[in-house]
Amino acid sequence: MGIFLVCVTLFVLLVAHGSGTDGSRCHPTDEEVKQKFQAPINETNSIRGLIDHFSPHQDSSDAKIVYFAFHGAATAPNGYFGFIGTMDVYGFPLSQGQGSAGAVWISDEGDGAPSNLKNIMIGWDVLPDLYGDSKTHFYTKWTNDGFHSTGCINMRCNGFQPVKGAALTPGDAIDHVSSPNGVKRNLNIKIIKNGIAGDWLVYCGLDKDPELIGHFPKSLFTGGFAEKAAGVMFGGVVSAPITKPTPMGSGYLPTDVKSAASISNIQLIDENEKAWPVTGDLPKFETNRNAYAVTPIVNGKFFYGGHDQPPVA
Repeated sequence: MGIFLVCVTLFVLLVAHGSGTDGSRCHPTDEEVKQKFQAPINETNSIRGLIDHFSPHQDSSDAKIVYFAFHGAATAPNGYFGFIGTMDVYGFPLSQGQGSAGAVWISDEGDGAPSNLKNIMIGWDVLPDLYGDSKTHFYTKWTNDGFHSTGCINMRCNGFQPVKGAALTPGDAIDHVSSPNGVKRNLNIKIIKNGIAGDWLVYCGLDKDPELIGHFPKSLFTGGFAEKAAGVMFGGVVSAPITKPTPMGSGYLPTDVKSAASISNIQLIDENEKAWPVTGDLPKFETNRNAYAVTPIVNGKFFYGGHDQPPVA
C-alpha cells in the first residue's frame, strides 16, 4: 500500500471564540498563527505509526487493507487541548470483513515506536465484525500504548466514563443517517482537556448542540498525553479485503461536493480552553487519492470520502 503525503502550507485565520470573548478583538497576526498551530504532519511518526492502530477493525489480517483520507496538524509548540467539529453521518450495508468510519483522533506518538502511541478517537462507524450488524454506531476508542495492553473500542474495557443518563453512549446505534443527495444527519463533537482535573471531556449531540456525555480520565494516560495532545486529525478511514472495496464518508469522492461527506465548523482548542476556528487549509493525508480523497479546508469545512462504487450488501 503506497503512502502519499502532501503537506500544504498552513495558513490559518484564527478568531477567538468562547464565553466572555470580545467580538471586536483584532485577528491574530501571521506570526501568532505560526506559533500556535502551524506545523506539518510528521509522516514517519504521526502517520505511519497510526495506520496499524486506527483501523476500525480490532483484528488485523494480511488480506485487509486500511485506507485513510484526512486533514490534521501535529507537533505544534504548545500542543492541542481539544477539537470542535460537525460530521455528516452515513450508513452502508456492509458485510463481514468490511469497516468504515468518520472520526476525529487526538494523539501523541512519542518517539514513533508503536507501543508509545497514545490516542483518543471519536466518531461514527459501520463495523459488522464488531457489532454483528451493519448499522451505523457512535463510537470511541483509546489506548495508552498502541493497543498492546491498554485501550479498547467503546466501553469494552475500563476507560471512557459515561455521564449517567447521557443521550448518547459509545456503541449506540444511530438509526437515521444522512442521504448523500438529501437531508443530512449531523454529529456535533467537542473534546476538551479539563484544566482542573485534567480529564479529556467529551461532548456530543445528534442534530443539536453537543452536551457532556462522559470523559476519559487523566489517569488512563502517561507521558505528555496526560497533559495535552501532540496531534489532531479528522476525516475518514476504511478497512476491507482487497476484493471488497468499502465506501468512505458518503461513498462519493469529494469531487462531487453535493453528494460527498463533510466535516465542518472545525475549531482547535488551545491551552487556555479557547476555541480557534480554522478558516484556512491544513496538511492532508491520502493513502490512495484515486479511491479516497479530501478537499482543501475552506472556512472551516472540507469534503472527504469515496470509492464511487455501490456498497457491498
